[in-house]
Amino acid sequence: MINSIWVLVANAGRARLFCSSSRNGKLVEQAAWIDSEARLKTRDILSDKAGRAHDISGQSRHAIAPRVDLKSEEAMRFARMVCEKLTEVMKRNPCERLHIAAAPAFLGRLRECMGTPLRGKITTELAKDLTALDCTHLRQHLPDFL
Repeated sequence: MINSIWVLVANAGRARLFCSSSRNGKLVEQAAWIDSEARLKTRDILSDKAGRAHDISGQSRHAIAPRVDLKSEEAMRFARMVCEKLTEVMKRNPCERLHIAAAPAFLGRLRECMGTPLRGKITTELAKDLTALDCTHLRQHLPDFL
């Protein structure tokens, strides 16, 4: 089957899918997904200032911190989107094996979001952010035989 080996490289803001038709073949980029909000600072993601509340013991007021880390929430949303896209691609063009190289924190988020069919295809996981590498340099970080 053509392009039966996939390599996903990802971080919280960018994911790239490469394919190869053989275990030691050349990698070809098939898809790329970018989360433009991942580069924003937390203060830029928020639309309003933090709410204010009165102190229990007196007249002073203080800001209320958000209950969730917005950067973490955005990274989780992107991980879900990447897993959905991978599942869609797999339905159209099934793969034999999936190799993942992702930033350590994002790799954990991908694991949480992956469904059973996709998880069953994973052969190797590498906790490294290799999203900036081209096909040739990426291949040097992977096993000799995928």
